[in-house]
Amino acid sequence: MRPSPSVPSVVITTGTLPVREGDGVPRFVLDLGISIARHAAVTILAPHCEGARRLEEVDGVQIERFRYFLPTALQRLSRGGVLAVNLRASKLAALQIPILLVAQVFALWRLVKKTEAIAVNSHWLIPQGLSGALVCRLLGVRHVLHVHAGDVYLLRRIPLGGLVARFVVKRSDQVLADGSHVRDALDELLGYPSEAVLRPMGVWFDRFNRDRGTPDVSKSIVFVGRFVEKKGIPYLVRAMGDVRRRHPDARLTLIGAGPMEDEVHELVGRLGLHDAVEFTGPLPHSEVVEHLRRSAVACVPSIIDSRGETEGMPTVVLEAMAAGTRVVGTNVDGIPDVLEDRHNGWLCEPADAEDLARAINEALADDSGHQRANAVATSSQHDWSRVGDEYAAYLGIEP
Repeated sequence: MRPSPSVPSVVITTGTLPVREGDGVPRFVLDLGISIARHAAVTILAPHCEGARRLEEVDGVQIERFRYFLPTALQRLSRGGVLAVNLRASKLAALQIPILLVAQVFALWRLVKKTEAIAVNSHWLIPQGLSGALVCRLLGVRHVLHVHAGDVYLLRRIPLGGLVARFVVKRSDQVLADGSHVRDALDELLGYPSEAVLRPMGVWFDRFNRDRGTPDVSKSIVFVGRFVEKKGIPYLVRAMGDVRRRHPDARLTLIGAGPMEDEVHELVGRLGLHDAVEFTGPLPHSEVVEHLRRSAVACVPSIIDSRGETEGMPTVVLEAMAAGTRVVGTNVDGIPDVLEDRHNGWLCEPADAEDLARAINEALADDSGHQRANAVATSSQHDWSRVGDEYAAYLGIEP
């Protein structure tokens, strides 16, 4: 079905997309699509995976998932809706990269033609950015590339990675990056300045914001994210020992799942923190909102992992800020682009459990409300409605 001539169409391509509500897969690309849908007809193109619908609509955004391997049960690269994690976990997944790339080029070509899209927004350099650059150049369509972190670090490790990055960037009309560290890494990979614009993802401010009234005296600490090395969860668990010595009633809630879950469980037991740490598993977004609202501190202990990788700007930073929750984050990549130490939160050094405990203890002891007020003000500047307006301009959509 063709869009109305008065409503422009855009296509967003991604390798990370929730398969179902509450599966724990990051939803920032979906939220971006919803925010842009006020300006255009939006279709998100993602690889199909077992258990996912081929076609669906979410809050006015069309979602299409393309098959790239048969039977569908063997589509290992996109299993669970997260391409990057599967790439490391399965040899079959790695072998499926060229097959997925070819399938994505044909699927994107067909979708751009069908919807008469005026622009394609690719998230991650490969394979989305590469397929987007190829199709957009051939069809004369605007290409907007958004790099997040893992894509840049992956290309730094593989032969001809810099050549691939230069090919994609030179064929992009606009380049965006989650954080300053990602932009610097991209510049190094390219060998010249990318001129990428810093554009963290956003937050549905009204869903999280509330009047907390009297100061919160609880000692609840919450972490939200995947159980992977770059999230730094073991350092948070170790920090809880020091935190409990100062705040014996402090409790940590870990929301999420991932390949490091067994390791974290074992560490909690070894440190004798069973009564202080709760594992919830993945939760629906609505329940994550309530956990953030009820918690005294949200902790984002991201690190630079053993591969030299970190992440962009975790959306939970802005979500916790909007909820009026004290935020403790590490001084890596996009976090300090948003979080200013002792102004709207607390920063500490990455991979340093002692410094992390110090920051958490300071946050728990603070009852001035100063950081909270500044945090709420910061997050309001990143409301998805504002991000959608900016993105519409990047995509060439006139207001």
